Amino acid sequence: MALAINVLIYQIVWFLCVFKGDAGAFFSLVLLIGHLLWSPLRKADLQMMLILLLAGLAIDGAISYAGLISYRVDGVPIPFWLAVIWLALAILPNHSLRWLKERPLLSSLFAAIGGPLAYWAGVKAGSAFFNTTLFTSVALLAIVWALFWPIAMAIANGIAPRDAGGSKHHRAMKKAGTFSALQGKL
Repeated sequence: MALAINVLIYQIVWFLCVFKGDAGAFFSLVLLIGHLLWSPLRKADLQMMLILLLAGLAIDGAISYAGLISYRVDGVPIPFWLAVIWLALAILPNHSLRWLKERPLLSSLFAAIGGPLAYWAGVKAGSAFFNTTLFTSVALLAIVWALFWPIAMAIANGIAPRDAGGSKHHRAMKKAGTFSALQGKL
């Protein structure tokens, strides 16, 4: 799976879900199935999808239950469209974010920034609402994501390790014939 396509699928899913809600989520499932059909790490991606879906139900369900955030459309414990975003998030660790697997501090830093920004963008789009001040919401979300994402990446590394001599991903990509002519120079 080309890394740019992996990121593009995630971004399209995010936009469809945030701006079109459940209708966008159903189309997004087609994109995620397409990802799985072409992924050289299909089993690892499916495992991460299950793990992150459960984590998303727990994390966003708890955040919502605690009153930090509410959604334009209710769901139990979260809206369907948000669950699909969690499924899409799960396709990143073994592909475009693979380089973060063995970098927990950097992973934590990026998550502390990117996690809250994604929620804030959803709020600006009208799909969600912060029930506290912007500062309080972003600060709490930064803590949650700074703690959660390195754990998610460690789990992904346990499922599909990234070793020093070349990752399982590289070997699978090579076998699938999707490496560029530059692979020997990387």
